[in-house]
Amino acid sequence: MTLTTGSRLAQYEVVAPLGSGGMGDVYRARDLRLARDVALKVMAEHIAADPSMRQRFETEARAVAALSHPSILSIYELGAAEGQLFAVMELLEGQTLRARLASGAPSWREAVDIGVAIADGLSAAHLKGVVHRDLKPENVFLTSTGAVKILDFGLALRRISAIEVTGFSHDMRTSPGTVLGTFGYMSPEQISGERVDGRSDIFAAGCVLYEMVTGRRLFAGATPQEVIANVLHDAMPDLSAIDPTAPAELRAIVSRCIDRDPERRFAAAGDLTMALRALLTGSSGRTTASRRPRVRGKSLAVLPFMNSSGDTQLEYLTDGITESIINSLSQLPGLRVVPRSLAFRYKGLQADPGTVGLALNARTILTGHVVQQGDVLNIQAELVDTTTESQLWGERFRRKAADLLVVQEEIAWQISEALRLKLTGAQKKKLRKRPTVNPDAYQEYMRGRHHWHNWNGDSFRRAIEHFERALEHDPNYALAYAGLGDAFGALSYYGLMAPHDGFPRARAAALRAIEIDDRLADPHVTIALERLLYGWDWPGADAALARALELDANSALAHEVKSIYLITCGRFEDALLEARRARALDPLSPFINMGVAWVHHFA
Repeated sequence: MTLTTGSRLAQYEVVAPLGSGGMGDVYRARDLRLARDVALKVMAEHIAADPSMRQRFETEARAVAALSHPSILSIYELGAAEGQLFAVMELLEGQTLRARLASGAPSWREAVDIGVAIADGLSAAHLKGVVHRDLKPENVFLTSTGAVKILDFGLALRRISAIEVTGFSHDMRTSPGTVLGTFGYMSPEQISGERVDGRSDIFAAGCVLYEMVTGRRLFAGATPQEVIANVLHDAMPDLSAIDPTAPAELRAIVSRCIDRDPERRFAAAGDLTMALRALLTGSSGRTTASRRPRVRGKSLAVLPFMNSSGDTQLEYLTDGITESIINSLSQLPGLRVVPRSLAFRYKGLQADPGTVGLALNARTILTGHVVQQGDVLNIQAELVDTTTESQLWGERFRRKAADLLVVQEEIAWQISEALRLKLTGAQKKKLRKRPTVNPDAYQEYMRGRHHWHNWNGDSFRRAIEHFERALEHDPNYALAYAGLGDAFGALSYYGLMAPHDGFPRARAAALRAIEIDDRLADPHVTIALERLLYGWDWPGADAALARALELDANSALAHEVKSIYLITCGRFEDALLEARRARALDPLSPFINMGVAWVHHFA
């Protein structure tokens, strides 16, 4: 039964038709009870009348309704009235990706942004046990507010155990012999009617990504048979058509997504998300492809060292060791070190070096395990080439806890040797320079930073206590002053401390840190925040941010505070670009994600 304008179905009044398909018709409707506009999908009569189809629809609708993610269309209700089976969904304003592509291919950067959202949504679905199986530009919606939504889980398969999903066991598959989906986006195993899992969605995502950056379909043909032959048997398409200004890694990512062998694709959609985000890391909107870092260069990701002691109270220690090594090696010319914020996404995870290398755009990775027994530390570290997955260096250290600074110095030095970095005398001296010679001060600083990264009012106050104790042990500890500035600035920014009390203390601590060591970027960010929100000194804030980014172009906080500064200047497009750079560097930060929202709010 076709509904007309003004028709009622339960508490929903039809406003206008939106479209139709094999599963039924979709209408714009008004929820009279909640006074909001919704999308009303009414199932075709043959589906509603077929008990097995009805059961399948209800099962799949419930599965999708359980997915709560910004990149997945929300289902509000599943209901039946007057013999009609319907689903109520959020109403979107905008256009499908197919409509967007009709007006021309987006820039590679815009395509990657969309790809990140798609992969993120797929990851959320897979972790809940849902495989889409029909991802294509028609099922991706670009809202007028800039959000990306995955539509139509009508072919969704709920057969994956949420516990097993990261490994994609052989049990996570549908019945063989069933072919569902759209030719040109279906994976080889899906076309062949074999069992499929989330890697089939990854294949489709690669097809969509290719189409966005080239403006043409990856697998084309005059007939379905030609398309099938292209996917199953023909030589894989030439990826040189991808925008030549895009990073070379983008071709590698697409190539990996569309590999005919599921075992050689990304193991999980989350890995694809990180690989795409890595393309945006360390490259500004004005950086040319020739100046962007490449995997083939000397690049390193220091993954969070594992706490093998079984004592969660020692997490501060393993995190502190990792952060210290990152900071030391980041100073060296000729070596690009992945920022802490991206590397720490792998905290507590076991991942193969090849996947990590592609996701983080790193040629080598350093991993480690730490066990503390009394006052003795056992540290095992290993450097691996991500392209060959071969060990380049490995070492075991057994030292007193008081000698931790010495061990970290040795690890950083041996890594520089293993990577054959040609250092000058001054650079070697810089690598061996310790931020403090007092082991107690260092222990307190690591505890303070551990609390700081928890990012809430109580953790900021606990961080201040530890930073102040560090300064009692070493009054000239620049990093401890920088930490104090960070914590007081955060408390003031969030209104958890009176601005006239917090911001001056933040500024004083930051200035003292710079006085001791003017190479630290964080204190300049703190000063910029204080000048911007308390001192109302726009030129001063701009100058402090310029200095911070000169010292550390990968400072997510510097990019985020610059976004706030640009909002105050009314430069909303530039503010959004800076906010997105910050999010690419630290995608899990509440502060940074809130900053992106603020830009949209004020714009």
